[in-house]
Amino acid sequence: MDWGAIGFAFGLTLFAGLSTGIGSAIAFFAKKTNIAFLSVALGFSAGVMIYV
Repeated sequence: MDWGAIGFAFGLTLFAGLSTGIGSAIAFFAKKTNIAFLSVALGFSAGVMIYV
C-alpha cells in the first residue's frame, strides 16, 4: 500500500472540504452582494467544471 498516495488523496479531499466551508462562511457573512465578483466566481467555477 502506497501511503504517500493515500495521504495526498486525503489532503486533497480535506482541502476541498475546507474550501467549501470557507466559501460558505464568506457568503454568509457578506453584507452586500457584489455582482462583479459573483459573475467572475461563477465564470471561474464553470470553467473548472468544463475542464474536469
